[in-house]
Amino acid sequence: MSIDSTRARPARAFGAVAGAPVGVIPGMEGGEDGVRSRLENLRETLTGVSTLLGRHSGKVLRGDGGSGLVLRRVEAESRLLAELAQCKGVLSRVHRDLKDALAELTELDLQSARRHQEAERFHRRVMDASFRWGTEWDIVREVKETFEYASSPLLRVGGGLYFGPTQAFLTRYAEHAAVVRSLYGQARERCEVLSGFAREALEGPVFRPTAGMSLDQVDELHHSEFEQLVADLLDRDGYRIVRSGGGAGDQGADVIAVDEFGRYIMLQAKHFRDGRGSVGQPVVQHLYGGAMAEHHATLPVVVTNGRFTGGATVWAKERDRVRLVDREGLRLWAQEDVPLSDVLTSSP
Repeated sequence: MSIDSTRARPARAFGAVAGAPVGVIPGMEGGEDGVRSRLENLRETLTGVSTLLGRHSGKVLRGDGGSGLVLRRVEAESRLLAELAQCKGVLSRVHRDLKDALAELTELDLQSARRHQEAERFHRRVMDASFRWGTEWDIVREVKETFEYASSPLLRVGGGLYFGPTQAFLTRYAEHAAVVRSLYGQARERCEVLSGFAREALEGPVFRPTAGMSLDQVDELHHSEFEQLVADLLDRDGYRIVRSGGGAGDQGADVIAVDEFGRYIMLQAKHFRDGRGSVGQPVVQHLYGGAMAEHHATLPVVVTNGRFTGGATVWAKERDRVRLVDREGLRLWAQEDVPLSDVLTSSP
């Protein structure tokens, strides 16, 4: 089946809209929703191309079957060559339209510094991606002529009506069959890379909603998602995220951010399933030590959807060592959209 044969399907399947670039549907809405729709259309187009190419991953592409001419195999290779030419055009347009869609996204008001930074970073990645089709595409016309001659009744297996294929022609045919397999590999590789770009654009942080979540929703998060929520809340409040995600050597901080005046905040996020759990003094002390080692002007904050033990609360309040955001503070911050500065002021 060729791409052309799918035109009876909805236009989104392969972006086959007369006069419109791949991924653009006439009358499509603009703004962020419009860009998302275009990217979804591009991903659907790439899925169609991938499905089409996948149908040729059998015997023909392995190049086996002996050195002679097998009419069925020749016809399959001819069909593949024609479809590869169509796929090449579609993939080139998808790459162009992907860059255009991401460029448009960077110009929109995404209501989040983090999302805007991610959009710009991702756009640069796609722009820097080097896609060069191999020189084998320069001889596609010759390859096509070889396959047309090979499928002639004159050269059927066992001798044609008048004569059989010469050794020179068999060698040329084998070389051109290898060219088709190379073209196929290039198309599959580019399709996979572009599909990865489209998937990452749609499922990555660019389109992740701005922060705002009920405590019931917070309780259902994975601990890594809770860390991301904290980073999103800081971003919403105007902080620039320096690092998000803890790990070895993180000095107790899951998120490090800086405000508009250059003041740093180190934040530890402690999540408990269903909000049932308490944060003890060792966690608070660990974060405080990390903050002091990093910079004495750094503000350490521990956030939890649970509660703090009495020992942790008393130690943190002594000399105002560490600020604590408990379940009620988190409700104000995440559910009621109260800025962190006000949450810290109102914390007991």
